[in-house]
Formats: sequence, structure tokens, C-alpha cells
Amino acid sequence: MSTGNDEHRSPDPAGERTLPLLAEEVAVVGSQGTGTRATWDAIEAELGWSNEQRVKPVELRADATTSALCTGVIEASLLIVGHPSPLVTTQRAACAVNLVAISGTAIDKLVHDHLYYQRGSIPGEIYGVPADVPTFGGRATLVTSVSVDARVVAVIAKAVLAHLAELRTLHPALARLRAREMINDGLTAPLHLGAAQIYKELELLE
Repeated sequence: MSTGNDEHRSPDPAGERTLPLLAEEVAVVGSQGTGTRATWDAIEAELGWSNEQRVKPVELRADATTSALCTGVIEASLLIVGHPSPLVTTQRAACAVNLVAISGTAIDKLVHDHLYYQRGSIPGEIYGVPADVPTFGGRATLVTSVSVDARVVAVIAKAVLAHLAELRTLHPALARLRAREMINDGLTAPLHLGAAQIYKELELLE
């Protein structure tokens, strides 16, 4: 499972926005200590922006960002969400905001160097924009302690894979789940013995 990052510009109906245009802007990029802020800090580090170029971060509750965008209090808001997002839909309905393309060589390097990120795109049709918007997001990994009984982990792993078709229908963000990708891509910890046992039984692992 992965989520996509998307950023919204302040009211401005003109054209596609790109990442460099956020330099020096006032933006919501997550509170200190959150995954959203850590992701933004990683983006800025890869972009190599000077202190003067960095965004001017402000912290707002999610439900306050729509008004802030529409009134020009902030110029952008970074979200890490599964799409379609009710918040994005609300913002698009409230005033003319743009989705910002998160792409370029700096982002390519960031994704390449950190296995818990992956490339993606926001389907344009879900928000009424003319084209898909390139982005990237974090992979979500279910983890447990090595001390947990392998039989327990095996039951959970088998149940998830047995109901994969059903899981894909629960939210559009889950629609592209693929078993082989789920057990290999972006692992942030070694496979538990119980999970590995099930994957081998199902011939997903050698």
C-alpha cells in the first residue's frame, strides 16, 4: 500500500505548477516530527535550496488549510494522503487551486535512494484536472516483533493474501495492490519467519 503526495497552490487557475515555484513561499509542510515534515525536509535537501530559498513553513490543522489557501494566507499545502482525498476535493471545490507536479532529477534521486518511497501519479479525472499529476509517496509496511509467534504471523499473512481481491475494492489507493510487489518492494525490515513461510507455500518466494 502506498500513498501519494500532492501539493496545492493558492487560488490561481493558470497552468500546471511545478516544484521549483514553491521556493520562498509560505506553505504548510507538516508539523515538526511528522512524516509529512520529514518528507518535505528530504525534498528540500535533494533540491539543494539555500536557506533563503526554503519555504516559510506554517502549521495549521488540516481543516484550516482550505480557507488559508483560498484567502492567500498560504501559497501551498503538502498532503500525504490516499487518493481520492475528501480534503483535496473540498479544496478544489472551494476555490481555484492547482496540483503541483512533484518530479525532476532531485525527486528521482530521492526515490532511488530511499526504498520506502515510490513513484506514482494522481489521476487527473478524480479531481477534474486535464492530465495526471506526477508525484511520489511512501510505502506502508506492516511490521511486528521478531518475538511474535511465527504461527500468528503466518495466519495474518495468509489472511491478507487470501482477501487481496476484496482489499482492492475498499479504497482506490489499494486498487493496484499486487502480492509479489507487497512482499518485496520497499521492505524496511526483514521478513518475519512466519510471513516467509506463507509466501513460500504460495510460491511467491523461492
